[in-house]
Amino acid sequence: MPELNKMTVDELRALIVKLYEKIAELEREIETLRASLNKNSKNSSKPPSTDGFDRVPNNRERTGNKPGGVIGHEGHKIQLPENYQELIAKGDAEYKLEDHTNGSNDYVSKWVIDVRVTPVFIEHRFHPGEVPAEYKNDVTYGEEIKALSISLTEDGMVSAERLAEFFSSVTNGVVHPSKAALLGFENELAGRLGGEIDAIKLDIHEAPVMNVDESPMKSTQTVVREEGAADVLKNAQGKTFNVCTRTYSTPNSTLYTVNPQKDLKGVERDGVLPNYSGILGHDHDIKYYNFGGKHFECNVHPCRELKGIAELGIEWAARMRDFLLGANEYKNNDLAHGIHTCDPVALDRFEDDYLNLLVEGFTVCDGLNKESCGYKKLMPLVRRLWEYGDEHMLFLHDYDVPFTNNLAERDLRAEKTKQKVSGCFRSWHGIESFVTIRSFISTVKKRGMNLVCSLRTVFKGESVLA
Repeated sequence: MPELNKMTVDELRALIVKLYEKIAELEREIETLRASLNKNSKNSSKPPSTDGFDRVPNNRERTGNKPGGVIGHEGHKIQLPENYQELIAKGDAEYKLEDHTNGSNDYVSKWVIDVRVTPVFIEHRFHPGEVPAEYKNDVTYGEEIKALSISLTEDGMVSAERLAEFFSSVTNGVVHPSKAALLGFENELAGRLGGEIDAIKLDIHEAPVMNVDESPMKSTQTVVREEGAADVLKNAQGKTFNVCTRTYSTPNSTLYTVNPQKDLKGVERDGVLPNYSGILGHDHDIKYYNFGGKHFECNVHPCRELKGIAELGIEWAARMRDFLLGANEYKNNDLAHGIHTCDPVALDRFEDDYLNLLVEGFTVCDGLNKESCGYKKLMPLVRRLWEYGDEHMLFLHDYDVPFTNNLAERDLRAEKTKQKVSGCFRSWHGIESFVTIRSFISTVKKRGMNLVCSLRTVFKGESVLA
């Protein structure tokens, strides 16, 4: 840089202009870096797993109630089932008496509820030459241990090694299934669920509203698919593949699928959406607009982004977020009072407010530096809310449409938990079995059915959902 005392006035002015431009450039860079550092799962689309060990902010709105239990709430306590005598008579429970009174008729009963795991040895006798195929081995495992195993591994996400240790511990070492045996239970169950999966597909296809979402999973195997050719297995060399697990979710059913890639062909291959004519909800994944009759967009994602933008000092974003959350609160209040259709006058007011806010949002964008972080984040979001306004506001026009895509996102959490336990899937067959079993488990639980009993029924060769 030349010495200032030797510069002319014009040279000084040019230098000042250049320095101002450099300062503005650095300020924009600082703003971008600060916004990036402040991103978390509450103010952006980043997953909670990226939040690290920072203190998680409490985003709940204050209700004004004091902390702790609410006065007058009955609470919950352990109680003896009213039908305990019936359960004992049916053999579904065991009764044991411990008399501390030496046989006195003057006593007070205090009950203890406990569980006992006891090995059962069942001998089956057949005429020679008439032994069923399932008893080809001299000793096999029964439906009860298979059902418990699947419940703990695929729903409780317990590793096979720990599960084997658990069975050995609770049976004093009498029952100690190998890891191969436990994996064999999964393969057997997946092979028995063909009819159940068909029933789930049918129920989902007939649902008036469906949520869909997808997430990557790690696998050491994937498949290469070409038109008119059989699938070819491909093994990872030094790293894992990212494959796409997808969920088709309704309040009554869940169907998981797996594809080697996150593309339109995978959706078509799943065979769920090509002929679907209902309302389809997703997280602004454009490929899904090729299917369904109507669409609704998840509003939680833009609310998170609006919060992050508001933290940059753009006040309009906070008002837009308050509008969306307020509209949902209005709807929830209606539903709580048994009202299932939005009042036409209120609906018109919401629509007008939505459009007015977006017009103001474009004006706010015009006033921002197009190179600033705020503009780069705000403009795409305002444009999206404008172009897809009908999809973002459909939850008010039809109260059967949810405000968020949370149903599908919640259904996908089991996949992420499984990956944390296992690290990755070791084979393509393994991940296919997993999504098949998870479809059955999630559906059974959504319908309020007993999971272990349902698994036991399937292992017996009987249908639960079909």
